[in-house]
Amino acid sequence: MASFRNIAVLGGTGQVGRPIVKALIDADFTVTVVTRSSSLNPKELNGTIFVTSDYTYESLVKIFAGQDAVVSAVAAGPPIVAQKVMVDAACQAGVRRFIPSEYGSSSIDQPLEDFKKLMAPKTQLIGYLRAKCRLHPHFSWTCLSGGALFDVGIHSGAWGFSVSERTATIFDTGEARFDSTTIPTMAQGVVSVLKRPVDSANQYLLIRSFIVSQSEILADLEDITQSKWRVSYVNAENLRQEGWRLLAGGNPKKGIESIVRGALFQGQRDISVSQDILANTQLGLPTTNLRDYLESMV
Repeated sequence: MASFRNIAVLGGTGQVGRPIVKALIDADFTVTVVTRSSSLNPKELNGTIFVTSDYTYESLVKIFAGQDAVVSAVAAGPPIVAQKVMVDAACQAGVRRFIPSEYGSSSIDQPLEDFKKLMAPKTQLIGYLRAKCRLHPHFSWTCLSGGALFDVGIHSGAWGFSVSERTATIFDTGEARFDSTTIPTMAQGVVSVLKRPVDSANQYLLIRSFIVSQSEILADLEDITQSKWRVSYVNAENLRQEGWRLLAGGNPKKGIESIVRGALFQGQRDISVSQDILANTQLGLPTTNLRDYLESMV
């Protein structure tokens, strides 16, 4: 399989998409950012080709013509389901690789039942990709899953930490351990896949930066800031149940956030995957130290 050069990125101005675009530009790919909005500051897209689309099949086929690969970094919710149209357009346009928006927790072999329910659209898309590559010999796909995305969890406050206020909300004991990946590592993973396409064709790859718990994060944050943080505690199971009630009541944003936190941080469970199945070495990804990375964020 020949190397790739021209890359189209959908959702390339978001929290995950923007670092991916930057990493691709730094790696000398020719990047086309596809977005619905035309109101962005051109400086934010320095080094890219910028096009707008209504994300219909016809529009995307035209945009994808001449692209070697399509990288989706669209947000959760309806855009995930809309990726089927992106896949169809990519096949029609002759695109050779599609990377879906699968960067967080794995949607295959998922140990948490709550996550399985929430990720049903992602699971269906993987089946769709597998079917498409059988029908179109030129077409291939790669999924990259990093577990809980570290930067998103910390910056958004979803994991219960407020750096500015020096407060922490701990779910249950704070000892539940889970896999996590930094966004820069995920972005570098995308670059590695596109630089060495043969090694990753039609594969679901797991990458990780840390196996971590809330207690470990809090200990490092207190050490870095040289202060004792104010800590409160929340029952994870109650939060999970409230999340499903919110979701059923038409509040998907708060509902999904509560379900994820309630399920991920429950008790003293450890849902980390075996290091033996990770693709970090295959993709040449660097090792990241938790305390050092937190210090850079703070």
